[in-house]
Amino acid sequence: MYVDDQGVVLQSIHYDDRSSVVRIFTASRGVVPFMVTRPKSRRSTYASLPPLLAPLSVLAFQWDEKPVASLFRLRDAHFHLVWCNIPFHPVKSAVALLLAEFLSHSLHGEGENSELYDYICESLKWFDEAEEGFANFHLVFLIGVLRMLGVAPDASSYRQGYSFDLQSGIFVPALPAGPSVLNSEDAETFCSLISADFDSMRLIQLSHTDRARLTTYLNRYYIFHIPGFPVVKSLSVLEGLFS
Repeated sequence: MYVDDQGVVLQSIHYDDRSSVVRIFTASRGVVPFMVTRPKSRRSTYASLPPLLAPLSVLAFQWDEKPVASLFRLRDAHFHLVWCNIPFHPVKSAVALLLAEFLSHSLHGEGENSELYDYICESLKWFDEAEEGFANFHLVFLIGVLRMLGVAPDASSYRQGYSFDLQSGIFVPALPAGPSVLNSEDAETFCSLISADFDSMRLIQLSHTDRARLTTYLNRYYIFHIPGFPVVKSLSVLEGLFS
């Protein structure tokens, strides 16, 4: 039976010359893998598939929900939300790749989660429309995803001068800084990011170096708190933009 749905493209994996396996975080069923085949005819609706399947595209489509299938088929796919800025802005497009990779590794076992789905779509709409003040977007967004997944850092444990332990997820009395411990200065900034929203985050002044370092720390936090989470490959691309 074909059902109407919408979803956020997380990852497109090349399968053969004409086919890709596309992982989409759907509104109704969580992450679903689809086999997408590009037809030979250029006049087909699917001749424009590459833009449709770009990371963080938000699509509306139909799919055949067969209970025993491991791969599913899309039908009548088209943009549900059209990004006017993200695909064409060099920084925003790089951030989109980073966020798609984070989400892809975070949501592999996630079922239906309408609250998280709405959060992702509304956040991306804000990001696409923002003309300034979005430098900290990826940090605040990724902390928001952790909150939706129930593994957010505990801001209530913060005290002036405390460090932050990435593994335990809490602020602790000062410890020597290391790969899993943020020093007191970074911990204070991290606490501010936990409490920030997209409108207030512009008040958190960070250098390029600070932002790159905190992004790396956030990757480590994901590694500690989401099973199987890796060092994200696109982090180095974003670090290049920060440098």
